[in-house]
Amino acid sequence: MSSPGSVPSIDIASTYGALLIGVYFAIFFQGILTVQAYIYYDGFPDDSRGMKVLVALVWLFDFVHLVLICQTEYHYLVTNWGNQQALLETTIPLDLHLILLTLASLTCQAFFLNRVWKFSKNLLLTIFLGAACLSTGIIDIVIAAQTVHGKSVETILSHIFQAEVIAVFTVGAAADMAIAVILVWYLKREMSSFERINSLVTRLIQYTIATGLVTSLLALGCLVAYVLSLDSLIFLAMHFSLGRMYTNALLATLNSRKSMRARLAVPPDIRWTATGGIQSTPRFTAQPEQVTPNLTIKSVDEQETSRSSQGGFDSVQVRFHSAV
Repeated sequence: MSSPGSVPSIDIASTYGALLIGVYFAIFFQGILTVQAYIYYDGFPDDSRGMKVLVALVWLFDFVHLVLICQTEYHYLVTNWGNQQALLETTIPLDLHLILLTLASLTCQAFFLNRVWKFSKNLLLTIFLGAACLSTGIIDIVIAAQTVHGKSVETILSHIFQAEVIAVFTVGAAADMAIAVILVWYLKREMSSFERINSLVTRLIQYTIATGLVTSLLALGCLVAYVLSLDSLIFLAMHFSLGRMYTNALLATLNSRKSMRARLAVPPDIRWTATGGIQSTPRFTAQPEQVTPNLTIKSVDEQETSRSSQGGFDSVQVRFHSAV
């Protein structure tokens, strides 16, 4: 072990202490993500295989990322306790965690970009937003490769990649906010005279704003910590949880579909009955009645409506069926 005076000193509290707190938060959000994944598989067994694979994939990305950052903290604070020289060298897991975080983030952003495409049908807009998201991922991977090559914590603390890091956080926050704003704008266009549709649109707007704000604000928080605290790893500790903000937002969106669809369902006290040979008419009753076997009331997703409701229910339900 080198003597304390032979190597540069490092502030444990603002570097590896901050990373340890970041790991704690990452574990907490991973637990929330696991619960959400269980709720998804339990509540949506009829979803497509592709969607189920997507959920498993983002959970796996975050889990492997958690293993890497936990191993990093164990290396610094347990295996090399008191070894100042070890504190100045990066580890492969610490360098590679950026790649797993990037994979999780890009996968979730692709899901939300798919929603932008379904609502807007604007290929140029979708490609532009996709390029912005992809550029942040590429920069993250380049930074990871450079830190692996440098093998020194000074590579991070010296702010050699200051322009790249600022670009990642700025462009990432702007892209997430742009996706949210665009979705809100297109959702507002779907407002109609149907109360259930408007209720669903309002709830979708609330979810969209919430998910967009969470990732954008955390990215901006990482940027502020990076700029204001030059000799610390606080920004990196906050960055540990950024990928889980995306994956939790994705799972929250998928799991919200049950309540969304319930808002479109016909109230249970509506029954269709037939009396004698007269054509059946709808009756509102709180008592269970005999329902004619060949007469059913369809859900909103299946209901056939008149073409005269142009711009109303019939035009909106197709988009919502694919979105929720």
